[in-house]
Amino acid sequence: MNEITLNEFKNSDQYEEFINNNPEVGYLNIRAYAANSAIPITDLEVKVSKTIDNQKVLFFDGRTDQSGLISNISLPAPAVNSNDEVIPLSSEYEVSARYNGNNLIFTVVMYAGISVLQNISVVPNLRLDGGIYGR
Repeated sequence: MNEITLNEFKNSDQYEEFINNNPEVGYLNIRAYAANSAIPITDLEVKVSKTIDNQKVLFFDGRTDQSGLISNISLPAPAVNSNDEVIPLSSEYEVSARYNGNNLIFTVVMYAGISVLQNISVVPNLRLDGGIYGR
């Protein structure tokens, strides 16, 4: 499958249709840790993408901070329907995390105006050099 960046996708014909179907935004927060949340994982590589018309569109590519966090990744989401009897529309994204050669993949569901937290639990390498776990 072909992977393209969001900027490349914005120049395509499919972008207008996608953004018309997803005019609002939801916010994704990433929290990476080890040892039952005791050790934050710094510098975890995280990518957020979505398959649109057989293309993998990369919406975010970054790394966790010293606290093991990435905050407020804005992702397009469908508008909220004001009818309480209808299930709210959502948009699914793929979160991939790479740590010590291991690839972890999660599916997140985004709703307009909602902050979603994706926890990523990893097993850190044991360090014999006195370094801090998770780095």
